[in-house]
Amino acid sequence: MTETSLARRYTAAILIALSLILGAWLRLSGLEKRSITHPEMYVPGIPLPEGISEPAPRMTISRILTGTFSSDTHPPGYYLFMLPWTRAVGTSLRAIRLPSALLGLACIPLLFWVGSLAGWRLAGAVAAALLALNGYHIFWSQVARMFALACFLGLASTVTLLLIVQGSRFHRLLTVLYMGFILAGTASHVFFWTFFAVHLIWTFGNAWGKGVLPDFCRAQLLTLILGSPLIAFAAYQSGNTVADLSANALVYLSEFLPFAFALPTRNSGFFTTAIPLSQGPVFWVLRGALAVFAAVLLVAAVSQLWKSPRKSQFLLKTQTSGTLWKLAWAGAALLATAAIGGFVYMSAQLPAEQIRATIKLTKVLCILPFTLMLLAFLLDSAWLRLRQPGRWSQLVQGPSALLVLLGLGPFALLALLAQFRPILNQRGMLFASPYLLLLLSIGLLRLRTVWAWVLVPALAVMCVASCVSYRSMTVDPADYGHFGATLQTEIQPTDLVFVRKAWYETPILYYLQPQKYRLVGRDYAGLCAANPAARVWVVLLYDDAPAGDVQSALSGYRPVRTVMAPHAKAILYERGGAAS
Repeated sequence: MTETSLARRYTAAILIALSLILGAWLRLSGLEKRSITHPEMYVPGIPLPEGISEPAPRMTISRILTGTFSSDTHPPGYYLFMLPWTRAVGTSLRAIRLPSALLGLACIPLLFWVGSLAGWRLAGAVAAALLALNGYHIFWSQVARMFALACFLGLASTVTLLLIVQGSRFHRLLTVLYMGFILAGTASHVFFWTFFAVHLIWTFGNAWGKGVLPDFCRAQLLTLILGSPLIAFAAYQSGNTVADLSANALVYLSEFLPFAFALPTRNSGFFTTAIPLSQGPVFWVLRGALAVFAAVLLVAAVSQLWKSPRKSQFLLKTQTSGTLWKLAWAGAALLATAAIGGFVYMSAQLPAEQIRATIKLTKVLCILPFTLMLLAFLLDSAWLRLRQPGRWSQLVQGPSALLVLLGLGPFALLALLAQFRPILNQRGMLFASPYLLLLLSIGLLRLRTVWAWVLVPALAVMCVASCVSYRSMTVDPADYGHFGATLQTEIQPTDLVFVRKAWYETPILYYLQPQKYRLVGRDYAGLCAANPAARVWVVLLYDDAPAGDVQSALSGYRPVRTVMAPHAKAILYERGGAAS
């Protein structure tokens, strides 16, 4: 072993140790600091009043499934994952956010492992450090959503993929794990399909021209068939109006490229009075310089990776009878078709006005599992007869090509899809961020030492700015926590609390829970008549005045007190009281 390699090993070890310590501190501290937000109200197990909240309470698996497909744009995997967790540890802010924090922390050593398996140990350690100090990744690791889970599953599946093709003796167990990671990923976020597509392109590209279709490629086809119902379900959910996001791929690329959204922008999906580090031309010049610097590193990395030697010892074996695989594909197609048919049957039981027009597309996609099964049969039988691939196949050969494809492929596929259906957003790209950071780290290590000594301090400043700037961001503009705490000191046990059924009002119900307060979301006049001596609180989020039916119910009341907060207020009414 050379002195240089020893020095690199020690440097990598120190970097990964520091990254884990800092990454843990940044992700696990202050989990309760930010208020609950509307997207986090979809976490199952939170007690909500029936008929008032949006989403409806999710206390069982059936309620999770029906609620997800009726009022969400995401698959149900994350929510199913969280249900046993909240039953075991509760639904405090720290409890519901801790899984995301732990998964986000686990992404740091996994990224280092990916880099090491691909032959870039030191670059993997540098990328792990950049990920540990990436404010965008830290932010979503402290929110009870599926983004950190998808990022973790992507890295875990890539690690198992590289271990399998490098000839691990535990390849059968790893293949099962790989299938589980991919299915869990596609069941957690719809963007994850682009990640799986990149894996398919790489493995089939490496297997082309090397004999019988390898078992691992066959396992990927089985995974594709088993996961096909999620495509049909996503087609139905695409009818949800909130699925319209953005088709401006160039804008997102200009923000993704500078170290994976290292600095927040107006497209970050966060709310704040002003975007940090964007006030004035100086900051915009610095942001532009950061984007140019990242572009230079990316070009250097891609050039280096595609020039690196292809590792012919990567193994894609064939050991199992093709008949067994055909039976597995057929069984998977039957199971997947039954799942889509069950979904269509379930939707048919709903009132016609609650069914989206996209159910027609879901019905058409009932043929998808068997179509994929036939594709698997065709590939398996024709693989030996395929012509030898041309020179283009060099673009997908070896682990270095995999890093390039993972760093750029998912974004490119989503940008292409966005030309037909606006789907791009920043938070959904979290799973692709580690691979971009790995590419940029490889480019950084290609620089001469003198340049590295100049640029490393600049990157350290960028990391600090990233962490600090994202700490002022929030998913919701209203501070439901502070507002709810104020109301809790004001509301008396006999008071009625009027809350409008709307997604933007639901987070206040996390603090005004139905076990403690008399919450009313309908038949306001009837409840007033039944409780003539009760005071009435009208809680307003983003609304200036009570709705017409509430005002009508309070015709005999006078407002006596108003509690104000940004984007929120609560008005206390008493029958015949004096205004104050």
